[in-house]
Amino acid sequence: MMKKKVLALVAAAACVSSFAFATPQTQFEQGQWQIDLGAWNPKAEVDSSNWYNGSGDVSSDSKWNFQGGLSYAFTDKLALQYNYYGLKTEGNHETAGYKTDGDEHEVNLVYGLNKNFAVFAGWNRINNDLGGWSDTNNVAQIGLIAKAPLAKNFDIYAKGALGTKNTSMWEAGLGYSITPDLDISAGYRYLNTKLADKGEIGLKDDANISYKGFIAGLSYRFGGGHKAAPVEEAPAPVYEAPAPAPVEAPHVYNDYYLDSIHFGFDEDQPLASEQGKLDNFVSVAKANPTEQFKLTGNTDSKGSDAYNTDLSKRRVDNVAQYAVNNGVPASQMILDYKSFHDPVASNDTDQGRADNRRVDIWEHK
Repeated sequence: MMKKKVLALVAAAACVSSFAFATPQTQFEQGQWQIDLGAWNPKAEVDSSNWYNGSGDVSSDSKWNFQGGLSYAFTDKLALQYNYYGLKTEGNHETAGYKTDGDEHEVNLVYGLNKNFAVFAGWNRINNDLGGWSDTNNVAQIGLIAKAPLAKNFDIYAKGALGTKNTSMWEAGLGYSITPDLDISAGYRYLNTKLADKGEIGLKDDANISYKGFIAGLSYRFGGGHKAAPVEEAPAPVYEAPAPAPVEAPHVYNDYYLDSIHFGFDEDQPLASEQGKLDNFVSVAKANPTEQFKLTGNTDSKGSDAYNTDLSKRRVDNVAQYAVNNGVPASQMILDYKSFHDPVASNDTDQGRADNRRVDIWEHK
């Protein structure tokens, strides 16, 4: 009878090693906070053959648990994240009514590699409360997040982690962006971690527990906004806006389109493929030293207006700095920033958004 009770307890146990809740982020905005709220519906499962006279897998019934988290971005690439997970399941006839009543607290540092990938590492404290028996796993973990767009406002994501205490985790699902700062997600998570060593609680070998179920949540971001890092120092002169020159008579100016320099998503340096356009601009400007050129920065519609205004400014400043570094006087350039308010294509497609990430160059005369 005692062995059956122990087996029932183990079947109901659950341990978790995880990363982000709700839609996982691969990019950040310095100074921004994120709150995650939601629930998941896990059940615990263990191979009872690790117990004397045991055989086969037994599992507890699932139960909805509260999940939550809080994140803060130190930079556009590095964030600190805390997560809480309830580890409660229901007993059934296989588990003789025993259920789990634990919880989990974890802290991770998350580093965004680009818009599609991020890595994380941290510490995970997993408390297994099995009624009359409890134990705690302290897990060091490292993992990877992958994320890609499926359609307008829809993303697919996956993440996985490996940790001490024989711990592993994977999760996959879909996310939907209601606004640039509010999204929801739904997915499925599988977790596996060490329960006990051979000889403990009647074990004839080391035992692990798997924990799996559907998960759904909501994420909200707020705050953030920062000034761009200064351009790296170089021996070339730094661009400064020229003082307005007095004119003797009013003059009506017209802008004649010259070219557009394009950028990657959330990047302020031109694509490598645009080098020829940059050099052509420098050549035309130097060949027409009495003419001025208007540089207008633009972005796609992803992100807030404030952030994109800053991004469009950084794009224009970097193109202007390149021209100055290559002998074009700063007085020949007029700078303007449009954020996402002057698209040349639809922001509903990948190609349209790529066309909108640009600096337009106009001959101003």
